[in-house]
Amino acid sequence: GLRWAAIALVTLPLAGSLGMGQVLAQAVTPARDGTRTTVTRQGNRLDISGGQRSRHGRNLFHSFRQFGLSANQIANFQSNPQIRNILARVTGGDASVIDGILRVKGGGSLQPTAQISPAL
Repeated sequence: GLRWAAIALVTLPLAGSLGMGQVLAQAVTPARDGTRTTVTRQGNRLDISGGQRSRHGRNLFHSFRQFGLSANQIANFQSNPQIRNILARVTGGDASVIDGILRVKGGGSLQPTAQISPAL
């Protein structure tokens, strides 16, 4: 009894410090709301595709339940030359922390308003 309690008290802080990187890791999770956003992991790069185009086709909307990037991660938004604006929303309750890189491939630009999170 007492021996196991002492081991747990000694190893618990050590286990917490070893897992700190996992606790601080950010997630990019698409929302299931019909926007058809998909996220494909390629190493430290997250390719974001799909989404919902506006009626006139110049805007592309993405919706995420969670959106955050660690320092070594890249969010690579896939687009095409017809897209002018890429707008993304975060619907979950967690704050979005973006320490990584936001990139657009194929056309369009990611609008600053896209990073507003209801948790902030």
